[in-house]
Amino acid sequence: MKRQTLQLASLCLLTFAATLAQTQSKITVKVPFNFVISDRTFPPGQYSASSSRDKLTVQDSTGKPVFIGVTNSVSGRRVGDTGQVVFHCYGDRCFLSEFWTPTRENGNQLLPSRYESELARYRKGTEFALLEQPRKR
Repeated sequence: MKRQTLQLASLCLLTFAATLAQTQSKITVKVPFNFVISDRTFPPGQYSASSSRDKLTVQDSTGKPVFIGVTNSVSGRRVGDTGQVVFHCYGDRCFLSEFWTPTRENGNQLLPSRYESELARYRKGTEFALLEQPRKR
């Protein structure tokens, strides 16, 4: 009985690990401009973004998490073989808005901050998408 319980627990753990690997996605982009996430401004540089269901994590080039937050699922965009990170820009202010990977049908969308919402009320915005950087072989 103890052996069967151990086997069942091992099977459940393997199934959970496989499901987590399928649902988590990560892409790396080089952002050539300052950008805002929530209420914090980040400098240009290489960033990695990963998502798992409704959670987005952004890491700097050293792997340090700089943002972890809740997102909404969004559909309607096709990204082909690369992922995309989408920014909404108002003048010289760009805000991280969406995260898309080629492995999932839906993307992740961050809720606009109060500051972004205020800018959007008075300025016409533009959308800017960065493609995932090619992986080094």
